[in-house]
Amino acid sequence: VEKYRETLDRGGRRVEGLAEQYADTGDAIPVEELVELYDSHGIQPDMVEDVAAEYGVAVDVPDDFYSVVAERHGGAEATEEAAEARPYADDLAELPETDRLYYEDQERTEFEAVVLDVFERGDGRYDVVLDGTMFYPEGGGQPPDHGTLSSDEATVEVSDAQIVDGVVVHTCDGDPGKGEFVRGQIDATRRRRLMRHHTATHIVVHSARQVLGDHVRQAGAQKGTESSRIDVSHYDSVSRAEVKAIEHRANDVVRGNTAVTQEWPDRNEAEAEHGFDLYQGGVPTGENIRLIHVDDDVQACGGTHVARTGDVGAITVLSTERVQDGVVRFTFAAGDAAIQATQDTEDALREAADVLDVAPETVPETAERFFEEWKERGKTIEGLKEELAEVRATGSADGEELDVNGTPAVVQRVDADMDELRATANALVEEGTIAVIGSGVDGATFVVATPEGSAVNAGEVVSRLAAKVGGGGGGPPDFAQGGGPDADELDEALEEAPEVLRQVADA
Repeated sequence: VEKYRETLDRGGRRVEGLAEQYADTGDAIPVEELVELYDSHGIQPDMVEDVAAEYGVAVDVPDDFYSVVAERHGGAEATEEAAEARPYADDLAELPETDRLYYEDQERTEFEAVVLDVFERGDGRYDVVLDGTMFYPEGGGQPPDHGTLSSDEATVEVSDAQIVDGVVVHTCDGDPGKGEFVRGQIDATRRRRLMRHHTATHIVVHSARQVLGDHVRQAGAQKGTESSRIDVSHYDSVSRAEVKAIEHRANDVVRGNTAVTQEWPDRNEAEAEHGFDLYQGGVPTGENIRLIHVDDDVQACGGTHVARTGDVGAITVLSTERVQDGVVRFTFAAGDAAIQATQDTEDALREAADVLDVAPETVPETAERFFEEWKERGKTIEGLKEELAEVRATGSADGEELDVNGTPAVVQRVDADMDELRATANALVEEGTIAVIGSGVDGATFVVATPEGSAVNAGEVVSRLAAKVGGGGGGPPDFAQGGGPDADELDEALEEAPEVLRQVADA
């Protein structure tokens, strides 16, 4: 709150500067300046008007000022563009705002309403508007409720709910009938899971701030039924010890079983009491804003929440990652989803223990030991390959030996992987010999290497040989590799290799 007052003081000086500026031009202070003053300094339009009046300057304050601010932050309930995208936008604008019953009793999943209008979408579905609804429309990172609407004649499935200028639009798989009296039934399991995860989001951010520092702020969120994610401002990766500390604090709040409450104070009074930290989830519209109190955390929020923190059940952090500089993402699960996630992790651990034939608690050290043994075996294999390559290079009984302008050369087929081909070629080069090594493993492949001072360009040789097996290749003058799919042509290509070497050397 003290920081909020300091921000107001700085903002006041900024307003005086603007008033002087626009007094010189004779123009009114535009809405863009008002939004910036509000966003950066918390200066309300009426304060700007008071200061500007002293300088004889007018102020352009739109009637929907807070909606303009909300749209700047992506927090508006629906943008003008979204409304205009609906072919029935004009008819929708004539309807009264929907009575949002989900704010009156968030635990309630049944209600009755009257169908005010039905709009055919053209895709076999219908958009239905009621006079009141318990269906929470998508917003603030929370998905919409699903469920049914039933009249005496039919029952339709509700698969989506969106809010446009205060009107909630329900997308249904059928037409319940304009003017019909309907009974709404919310998918209770889905609603409760979303409520737990939304409340858990507040708890996780608050706990992260306590553990990581006061600099932590929400930078984005998405709630779900199986898990949710929250992006926060933080300058470093989050350690396992910090994750565990955040989990402990979050579950302490859950076990505290304190009431989760809502209030609708005047925006100015709320900002004066709590500062701009209220708007971590976005700036809401309206003169009065909805505040959610979860333990010591207070946020402006339009989502649905459990009645008490104990109703969240449990919170487990599934993962953390740095999604960009200065932003860390927490993925977590709450309630029965947290239990399921924990059981899935335990199942995976037990399966690993069965494979390794050890007790679950010894899996980490066993895995580490196996990994170290695997690395050592890899080094041993590489060493053996190099030794084998040296034997082949010195013995080369199966290869053709020739002289290329005074430099000895060996053309040899070695059906092995590329690592062994390279090792064999390097061993020959160390003896001062030009190496042309071919393999029929996985198509036809070649490695050509030349010692220092050789007149042969390895890249040119590989390019010509690879062309004979339907492929390509190349590289620098002293070491190149390539190949092609025609393994049947490998032997013929190697037979022609001596002539290719001489041609390249004489070029």
